[in-house]
Amino acid sequence: MTSGCATEAMAGLDPIAATEQLGGTTAFLFQRFDLSTRRLTRTVVGLDVAIIDGGNFAGALRRGLSQLDRAASEPGLMLVFAGFETLLGRPPARSPGLPGHLVAEVSEGFVIDHAAGTLSLVSADVAALRRRLLALPRHAGPPAGGELRADLSDWTADLGFADYAGRVETIKRAVAAGTVEGAVLSLGLSKPTGASPFALYREFVAANPSPYGFVLKHDGSALVGSSPLAYLTASHGRLHLETDAGTRPVGGDAARDEAAARDLLVNAKDAAEHRVVVEAERDALLPIARDGAIEVVIDRQVRRFSHVMHLYSALEAELADGCDIADAILALAPAAAVSGRPKRAAAALGSGGEAGARGPYGGVIGLVEPGLADLAVVIRSLWIAEGRAALRVGGKVVGTSAAEDEYREALSKARFLIDGVARAEARGTPGG
Repeated sequence: MTSGCATEAMAGLDPIAATEQLGGTTAFLFQRFDLSTRRLTRTVVGLDVAIIDGGNFAGALRRGLSQLDRAASEPGLMLVFAGFETLLGRPPARSPGLPGHLVAEVSEGFVIDHAAGTLSLVSADVAALRRRLLALPRHAGPPAGGELRADLSDWTADLGFADYAGRVETIKRAVAAGTVEGAVLSLGLSKPTGASPFALYREFVAANPSPYGFVLKHDGSALVGSSPLAYLTASHGRLHLETDAGTRPVGGDAARDEAAARDLLVNAKDAAEHRVVVEAERDALLPIARDGAIEVVIDRQVRRFSHVMHLYSALEAELADGCDIADAILALAPAAAVSGRPKRAAAALGSGGEAGARGPYGGVIGLVEPGLADLAVVIRSLWIAEGRAALRVGGKVVGTSAAEDEYREALSKARFLIDGVARAEARGTPGG
């Protein structure tokens, strides 16, 4: 494998169209956006990948890391994806769509550093890849936007409100009994669609540019997301993880939104939710933190997105001697933001009360390079298989939760996805 720079091929290059038009059976697009400016900072595209078989997710992850280490003289890129059930060690859902996990090394693709304005190619034949990229139509630009608000009745929910409310009460009883401190309950929504996953991605990132944007296509199915939450970033032994709990809708009225943000910082119920996830992540990080030292580097920061705002905290630690990135990825699963505390018990309680398997929702997706990792939690995402789009949204249930509020919060989180599907369908245009 060789790599090279090709700045001239970058002018006007549309990485979304490149992934759609040049990608193989398994291909991906992974983009990073600056949290403050919402501008693109990095794009990684895998047009062709070598899937790594390790027997299970942990085995594939360790085998992939070993391969990256052996090729350290010419750094490689590895895609990592695992669904929620896989992270818990359960059999993946038996349904059409993505596999329970996918670990793959990029054999052909490219990396764009948007700040530096450079394009690096990864290929056994860099010259041929450059020619293919130059032959593509130049950047089509983002979709025109619009205020189309979809009708929720087009979507089928796997739990009606009455059933959802009953499950909220079950979790509240478990909290009262001391079994868990809080647990996430999610709701599934689905509908038929003919929209391209790449058209959907354009809509999602135009309306709601979040720190992580991604499309993973595999064997006719696709995962598309715009996730606001980092699962793990690692740089040569330094670990950084984020968690969120506490949500308010963003309505577009500046004064009301500012009041909602202030309330988010002082509300007792949101404080309880947030404490649960921060302590759950501290519990998970402790065994792999050098000398047990963990630092809170962000404490209850309000971050706003297109339809909702969340309360975030972030923890950092040095990776303990004898541990590697695979240990960190596995030890932190599942994210507290989609489970609760204690993580495993809360995950079992919350997901056990749902109408179906979570699948990709609550899983992880991202990249691993020698000494580096950058993975997102799979939320604010949908997946497409056999002409049907499916998504899951959820919220943390604690002792003071009200079912009506939790249900409303879940639908608020789904809104930009649902509206994005409607816009893509209305345009009727291809992704690229």
